[in-house]
Amino acid sequence: MLRIGPAGIPHSTPSPGGTLEGVRHCRKIGLGAMEVEFVQGVRMKDELAETVGEESLRTDVSLSVHAPYFINLCSDEESKLANSRRHILQSARAAHLMHASPVVFHPGFYQGRPKAECAKRAKKELQRVIDEMQQVGWTDVVLGPELTGKKSAYGDLDEIIELSRHFGIKAVQPVVDFGHYHARIARLKRSDDFVKILEQAEKVLGSDYKQAFHCHYSEIQFTDAGEGKHLPIGMGGPPFAPLLAALEERGYTGKIICESPKLEEDALIMQKAYDKMRTK
Repeated sequence: MLRIGPAGIPHSTPSPGGTLEGVRHCRKIGLGAMEVEFVQGVRMKDELAETVGEESLRTDVSLSVHAPYFINLCSDEESKLANSRRHILQSARAAHLMHASPVVFHPGFYQGRPKAECAKRAKKELQRVIDEMQQVGWTDVVLGPELTGKKSAYGDLDEIIELSRHFGIKAVQPVVDFGHYHARIARLKRSDDFVKILEQAEKVLGSDYKQAFHCHYSEIQFTDAGEGKHLPIGMGGPPFAPLLAALEERGYTGKIICESPKLEEDALIMQKAYDKMRTK
């Protein structure tokens, strides 16, 4: 089955709040996943991360992590590359302690460079990160380059699939953000529109992609440059029902992380629709 959950601590989490209470609240309201947001930096202490991990196992809430936004694996400045590697490794450490995977991150920016050059740089930097993760034993954590929403950002569908092909899906898995795709590449409306994206990944990565599946979804406002802002369900597009239908028909398991501003409210709308679909 697919697990659906919010990108961050549910808004309705009771006091005192925080990641630990957020995990408990997801289970209480009927959601089976949550993404821990480190987008402004990894500040969680090891002891708390371990406690969150224990609670996620106890409550059967599957966790993932979103790394800080300050990552650019395509930079030509060593200081920025070093900081990018550090942000990913800090996120991976926390993910390991929380039994969370994947670590989702935005790969970088073209900044006028050819696509091939950006790919070469990103692969080199990711190899350094993966080597260090293997040395310290964080092999249970997969890295997840996200399909980016700006046309100026490195990380279109082909590029994140290629990163996964290069390193293998057990080390790197592509994280398709369907809202970003809708804003950047095309307009998603029907189930077939979503199937084409899934088939493109399956063709390169094989059936393992169906089980190692992790995606982001929200409706989205966009401009000619790509992503504008995330919207609640019913306020824009793409629609979620055709996505759920495509995933169910093709036998996908894994996680859908809802990035709607309404977080758990819209995640629950998706969960109820998914449950209804499965009972038919």
